[in-house]
Amino acid sequence: MAELRDLLENRRSTRRFDAERDIPSGVLDAVLRAPLAMPHAGNTYDWRAIVLLRRDRDPERWPAIFDALLSQHYVEEAAALVVWTVQPAWWEANYRRNVDELVERGLIDAARHGALLELIAAGPERGFPLVGALAGEAMMGVAAAMLAAIDAGLGATITACRPARLAAALGVPDQAVVLPFGVLAIGHPAAPAGGAPAKPALADVYYAGRWGRRLDPPRGEGS
Repeated sequence: MAELRDLLENRRSTRRFDAERDIPSGVLDAVLRAPLAMPHAGNTYDWRAIVLLRRDRDPERWPAIFDALLSQHYVEEAAALVVWTVQPAWWEANYRRNVDELVERGLIDAARHGALLELIAAGPERGFPLVGALAGEAMMGVAAAMLAAIDAGLGATITACRPARLAAALGVPDQAVVLPFGVLAIGHPAAPAGGAPAKPALADVYYAGRWGRRLDPPRGEGS
């Protein structure tokens, strides 16, 4: 627990990478495997990610990719970029079959099964934005990969993009959606991380029971 706490509290976004160093294949495999440990609704694993290695960069396609990634210098320096996408139609088609199997195996109850299917069938017009839900689920995988990279001694940062432009540059099909904050840049840091702003107190970001009600710190905190 102490190691996990230290990893989380010392995490910083890397803004400069060593452009001369690649990531060993075994380390990259471990980083890419980490998201598979995260939860996936209905055990569907609908997300797909594109891995762009600096050493294999296509000089003809890179300018369009770089522009879609907001032309940020650390993106160009990173040894690897991982671009996450989600597939709403594919997820919906496979979810029902997978959940039926989970009910049969006794892993979820039938009542919950029915409520989830009803929610999905309602669609975004009835308050269930599927793309947003799947994006949130996929971002857990992005975070897992980021922490695995940092744990391996690499630097990592989640970066924004222009999703439609990036999808076009990477040949992503229409049925898949590139996540606007679903790009992870990883590599060896070029320099030690500098100072960073203090992280907020729990009471600044959490409410107790309803919006606006202050969350008192746990006993012993701040005393």
